[in-house]
Amino acid sequence: MKAYHDVHIHNYLSSCSNDSGATVERYIEGARQLGLKLMGFANHTWDESIPFPAPSGFYSRQSMAFQMQIKAQIPQDVPGIKVLVGAETEYCGMYDVLGMGKEAAEQLDFLLISHTHVHMRGFVMPANPDFAVARRALAERLSTAEGITPEYAALLASKAPEDSLEPFMPAERFDFVGFTADFMVKSLRSLLENETLNSYADRLPVSVAHPFQPVNFGKLRHAMLERISSNTFGELFETVAARGIGLEINPHTGNDDDFRMFSIAKECGCKFTLGSDMHTRAEAPDIFKTEVLTARLGLTEYDLMDFVRV
Repeated sequence: MKAYHDVHIHNYLSSCSNDSGATVERYIEGARQLGLKLMGFANHTWDESIPFPAPSGFYSRQSMAFQMQIKAQIPQDVPGIKVLVGAETEYCGMYDVLGMGKEAAEQLDFLLISHTHVHMRGFVMPANPDFAVARRALAERLSTAEGITPEYAALLASKAPEDSLEPFMPAERFDFVGFTADFMVKSLRSLLENETLNSYADRLPVSVAHPFQPVNFGKLRHAMLERISSNTFGELFETVAARGIGLEINPHTGNDDDFRMFSIAKECGCKFTLGSDMHTRAEAPDIFKTEVLTARLGLTEYDLMDFVRV
């Protein structure tokens, strides 16, 4: 199936975009050159009417009022391509808090919801206990250096990147892969039951952004997906389909694990959206990488959500 739409586009209004030239006008022109017929902006957004369940530096400036500036930047008439304004919001599964309320959602053409930003420890998902052990061990090591107080050592250890903590990890490891697999399942299940989502999901197109793709998980994602049974996927996706909620296929979904998961979703009657999840103009052609999986699944336009069919 040819990719004619992309509804997961971040421009410079998203804090995660480092492309100052990622303007609405340039993205529209790029989409036209690629032959797209529909595009949707979905900047990271937290509705300011929803209290943060925990501190979040990332979402502190990603308010609805800030993100809706984009509406004024879209030309009234864009020949040959339909332009939608949506948002990507956060589902904090450990608190059952969705970052988009009903009144804010009604301002959007569509909504993407992520439940997989597990790198936001303590906001989306609890931290790996091994990292707490490692940070304490690192702090003890640092405090032995001349001129470094225990308090300053603890501060330095708290800011150390997770990939630098390997030498300080405990010998007996917590099963973080299994924990993440269980959390992903519980998180999606509780999202589908979330009262805030229930207040508008039947009136607004909603798709799950990068489902079961925990951020910064790398090669461990294969092991994580193996922990989730086909029966469990079937149970979840039957509910997704019954609710009329979509699932996103993006450029990073092309291996056997993804095929198993999405083929079950297709059998359950789920509908899909395509999204590049691009943050810079250079990533725009990545939308066509979705064609690998859509071809393997045998998807047609009738397997897409209504709002992206062109």
